[in-house]
Amino acid sequence: MDHGDEYDDLVLDALECYQRAVRRVALDFARRGAVVRPLGVDLGALDILVVRYAQPGPVREGALGALRPTRDPEEAVVELADTLQEKEFDEGDTTWPGCVAGHAHPPTAAVVDGVASWQCPRDRTALAPIGLPPEPGPGT
Repeated sequence: MDHGDEYDDLVLDALECYQRAVRRVALDFARRGAVVRPLGVDLGALDILVVRYAQPGPVREGALGALRPTRDPEEAVVELADTLQEKEFDEGDTTWPGCVAGHAHPPTAAVVDGVASWQCPRDRTALAPIGLPPEPGPGT
């Protein structure tokens, strides 16, 4: 197998990873009231991974690219959430999805303890996993 075949395999593996990540990110964005709705990830020209999304209004769909190829499902969720969060900012909500009380900045998507999560960029507090139910606390 030459180097080109290895890269092609990576891109195809990444495409599958991102297609699974779309479900989690879409669930998270819907729960948090985002106007941007992830629809899917496709393979574009020159092996670029392209994000398809929709917005409210008459047939407002678009595409954003290019996602970094990865085989790590949690990294795929982070990359996808980060890309779509930027689109949410473009729509005017520059603090979405909300950080720690009193913080005027948005959280960032990051892998925290092996799980894609929203994290405060100032103090690195993990706020919530992206697209997963919160872990039950004591007594629940």
